[in-house]
Amino acid sequence: MRITTPYDGWFTHLAWNIDLATRGPFVRGSALRRDYLYRLASLAKKLRSEGAITAHALAVEVIVPVPGWPKYDLALLAHTRERSRDALVDRAAALGFPAPELAVSARNAGRFGDTEGERGAVLLNHFAGDASAESAVAAWKVLSAWYERALKVNNSTLLEFEQGAPFLIMNYAVLPGRVMPFLAQQLARPSFHTHVRRSLRAASISPFPLFARRFER
Repeated sequence: MRITTPYDGWFTHLAWNIDLATRGPFVRGSALRRDYLYRLASLAKKLRSEGAITAHALAVEVIVPVPGWPKYDLALLAHTRERSRDALVDRAAALGFPAPELAVSARNAGRFGDTEGERGAVLLNHFAGDASAESAVAAWKVLSAWYERALKVNNSTLLEFEQGAPFLIMNYAVLPGRVMPFLAQQLARPSFHTHVRRSLRAASISPFPLFARRFER
């Protein structure tokens, strides 16, 4: 795994609970959510045409139901040269969106591979805890090496949220295959329990993973 120079600019992560209902780990379909997803995809397309480095509408499909998990079913993830959180909240509101459950700005604290160039299920793994952001980033490096070696995850863009956000960091990555086999393979490996979970405890951080798909118009 080769850590490369972080991206410049700002990331904005906005997330909404439009019509969240689950059956086990799976998010149930919703006509209301689909309507908002089309609006969000149009906004993301508009942002890209206006010069955003990246902008994606994300539909959450799988939630690992651990206590404290982020309760949202749609998200916008945008990478811009300037801070844009407040402006994007306003633009979403103009499209009829309610107040977001999560509206945070972040810097890229580390990366490897090419997340934007990959296609597939998107991992949005939020981390919270008593650790400093620096300690959380250091833990991400240790964990990323394991995921690359054990599960062939070849990319990650780590977002470090501004102080005051409910999470310290979020790992934005694209999986090498489908979500449920990925989770099963993870749990089946003894080193996940002896190395990954031990590293999380040592860093005093807890993961809250969601899995989504990019939606474009």
